[in-house]
Amino acid sequence: MSDKRCFLFLQGPQSPFYRRLGLAMLSRGHDVYKVNMCGGDVFHWPGPHTIHWRGHREAWPQWIAGRMDSLGVTDMILHGDWRPLHRDAVLIARQRGIHVWAFEEGYLRPNYVTLEEGGVNAASPLPRDAEGIRKLAERLAHIQPEAPLKSDIPFWLRAAMHIWHHAGNVLLWPLFHRYLTHRPYCVGRELCGWLPRLFMRRRRHADSVRVLRSFYNQNLPFYFMPLQLDTDSQIRRHSPFSGILESLAVVITDFAVNAPKDSFLLIKNHPLDNGLINYRRYVRSLGAAKGCSDRLRFLESVSATSLINRCRGVVLCNSTVGLSALQAGKAVYCLGDAVYAMPGLAVSERDMPLSRFWSELPAPDSALLEDFLHVLRVAALIPGDFYSRSGIDDAVAAALQRMGASEESSSRVFSAQLRLFIHNPDRIFSQHQHRF
Repeated sequence: MSDKRCFLFLQGPQSPFYRRLGLAMLSRGHDVYKVNMCGGDVFHWPGPHTIHWRGHREAWPQWIAGRMDSLGVTDMILHGDWRPLHRDAVLIARQRGIHVWAFEEGYLRPNYVTLEEGGVNAASPLPRDAEGIRKLAERLAHIQPEAPLKSDIPFWLRAAMHIWHHAGNVLLWPLFHRYLTHRPYCVGRELCGWLPRLFMRRRRHADSVRVLRSFYNQNLPFYFMPLQLDTDSQIRRHSPFSGILESLAVVITDFAVNAPKDSFLLIKNHPLDNGLINYRRYVRSLGAAKGCSDRLRFLESVSATSLINRCRGVVLCNSTVGLSALQAGKAVYCLGDAVYAMPGLAVSERDMPLSRFWSELPAPDSALLEDFLHVLRVAALIPGDFYSRSGIDDAVAAALQRMGASEESSSRVFSAQLRLFIHNPDRIFSQHQHRF
């Protein structure tokens, strides 16, 4: 790998993280360019080293290919490889031999973010079988991952950065009037759901705590289903469902027929849900239709850790809660496509039908889980976060090393070793091209 490289940044998290990473790369002698697609992008990365995309969606492939060629791009960095513009760019970059680095929220949380070459989540280059994980863990056994510094991200800080992003979209809309967000809802509609939830937050929390106390006091047996965001690509692209309601219909229907009749299903809403879908009403309605409404409970604003520790098992699509449950030794059933869905960890439809899971509850293999977590920390995760000052500092330093862009020659050797160990572009493309 040559010493000087050219990094092209596409859209990132709604925070200053990408700009901080780009400045660090510039200080090390690399060329850096950022494609701004909307006003929010400009607000988080203003000034030099930026290129503005204001064209029609249909013209994007030719435009981004031209930028890759004219700039001599060697590496492309993006957040979420599933966004429509990102999908096009990834396919074009692969054809040109450009390294694609994908960021996402961490598979393990908090204090980690995901950074993988080639793709994340269902497009991750990590092995998807126990034998592959064990072999890779053995080859990476000599590498001790850096432990993350524990830091809490205040809700107001994350909210302020999101507000700053949307303010940029509004104020600079005349310059980027053709931009279409990858999200299914505009910010105005999401606010219509968020505001009532904020006003009712304390009441919802009190109601959920009251339900949990009764379960804990009576030691009632229950299963736990954590919900994900309906707009999450993990649901819409990497699961067999069109949205959360469809996943609820499948789980509740199977629970009503096949779960022990003395058991309950506790369904917990996602803490960042926008409130546009009334899941509580749907659970109540479907439960009544299936004759199991008295065995269903809908919760909000309670600790997922507490539910995991006391439940019989966890049923989910592909949430990172699944890894927390596996670490607690709980049986996990994965309905979607998750990096941890494999025999010995979370079971899925290819291992057994959901109807058997309620009673069999296969526990995870602790040795395999230990190997899997080591592989994650060494090859897929970096310490830090996208929002706090200390978290961004940690993530920038670790990302530079992962990508072989830091000043130390050993970091370039480490990056090359990881590529040899886990990354096979031809295999990844053939395995996941149907997702793009």
